Amino acid sequence: MIEELITNAEHIQHEVLREILSRNAGTEYLRGFLHGQTEKQLFKKNVPIVTYEDLKPYIDRIANVETSDILLAEPITGFFLRHA
Repeated sequence: MIEELITNAEHIQHEVLREILSRNAGTEYLRGFLHGQTEKQLFKKNVPIVTYEDLKPYIDRIANVETSDILLAEPITGFFLRHA
């Protein structure tokens, strides 16, 4: 199994991204960039690399129990803190 994963890593990564986009393209965050589309090239072109600070307003809304699909289509049931 490990050899298959190593040999097909690029294909597997593309499939994982395709699945993530198909599930989450309709979220508030991704709608702003993808307008409901799920194409990988559109994602690469339009969705920026971000930091925690960029996402903090969305995370705060989720932490304050806003129930819409802000960042993920599935409900977020908890957050974990990592201490440096």
